[in-house]
Amino acid sequence: RRPHLMRSARDIRPLVLCVTETAAIAAVGAAVGAGLLATAVAAAAWIVAAIIFGLSDRRWWARPRSLYRAAAKTWATASLASWLAAFLSPLAVTPKAMLLLPLAGLAVAVAMRTIWRAVAVHRRRPVLVVDVAGEDRLAAWLAYYWPEWEIVGLVDGRDAAAAAREAAGRGAAVAYYLNGQGAPSPGGLEALPLDDLLQRVSGRVFLEHTDGVRSRCSGARVALKRVMDLCVAAGGLALLAPLMALLAALIKLESQGPAIYRQRRLGRGLRPFEMLKFRSMINEAEQETGPVWAQANDPRCTVVGRVLRPLHLDELPQLVNVVRGEMSLVGPRPERPELADELLRTMPVYRKRLEVRPGITGWAQINQGYDREMDDVRRKLEYDLYYVKHCGPLFDTAILLRTIDAVIFGKPRRPARPDLP
Repeated sequence: RRPHLMRSARDIRPLVLCVTETAAIAAVGAAVGAGLLATAVAAAAWIVAAIIFGLSDRRWWARPRSLYRAAAKTWATASLASWLAAFLSPLAVTPKAMLLLPLAGLAVAVAMRTIWRAVAVHRRRPVLVVDVAGEDRLAAWLAYYWPEWEIVGLVDGRDAAAAAREAAGRGAAVAYYLNGQGAPSPGGLEALPLDDLLQRVSGRVFLEHTDGVRSRCSGARVALKRVMDLCVAAGGLALLAPLMALLAALIKLESQGPAIYRQRRLGRGLRPFEMLKFRSMINEAEQETGPVWAQANDPRCTVVGRVLRPLHLDELPQLVNVVRGEMSLVGPRPERPELADELLRTMPVYRKRLEVRPGITGWAQINQGYDREMDDVRRKLEYDLYYVKHCGPLFDTAILLRTIDAVIFGKPRRPARPDLP
């Protein structure tokens, strides 16, 4: 029998919420006389917008203000898409009536999440975490992102059995930190591998617990991912060719030097390749300094570059790298050989992120900005390792949609509280 804690860790609430919101949209559609097609369009617009803005992301639940912002952006985007669909196509409903359908999704989304969180906090379950010597941040993460658990104590393995039996006698559950070894829980009590739970609530694989990280991208997954890369990249190049030509002309007019900047990067399996970018800095910007970390308001940026970089338009030529098979649409960012050598010496686990093709966007990119110091590199590596462990076509699609949010609002989605490690 699967332990209760393990069942609660595999949270199905996002799926329940999605179904409930879709049902509310369908009910309002039937009430205003919208046809089946119009209701389906509104429901699809809501679901896609919810994915883009991360409305069902567990990590938003600890921050009601951020949850309401995400809900508002989802509603505005779904309403605009529904209105345009009714205005531009012969749907059997007026554009004004079409605006009511996403409003039903908004009401259900906010109400259910608010009620669920209030109930979770009111009916908190006491949990004892054992065998976690030196892992105080586990309690911080769990208390913040898993409000239905009340962490009543953390003990190391030497006192685990006695503390677990005492806690069980008081009605507390026991979450046993397995550290990837699969050891039995003390006294045969209910147990949960907390490293897996932390990955779910933080979206990261902490560098201290990387033993079980293996790439899921193999066989059919690799083939399907490659087909998706080719289709999207080839279509994107065809559609964006006029824009790319205009950007290249503006770069040439503003400053001397090539419009396309070629930079040596490391790909899958440490294979080097030349990554293409629109030049956003003055020509030969690193001739004197050599490779350096990115900076906020970098003085080397050109006027055109200051527009391209926040919108990530300088990355468009990398669609050519995707077609060549050197990169993927989604994956860890490719690193320079000089910096990669340093990171491999200081963090051998860095090699694990090289098991998949590098990407134009990725899980780390939408959760964190540019690397400016080693702490940023470590945190981004933890996000990359999470992607390596969970990569697949569905996860890639969700990341591509969430990239829209990061591009539009000019900053990555970072729901983590600043003082959490």
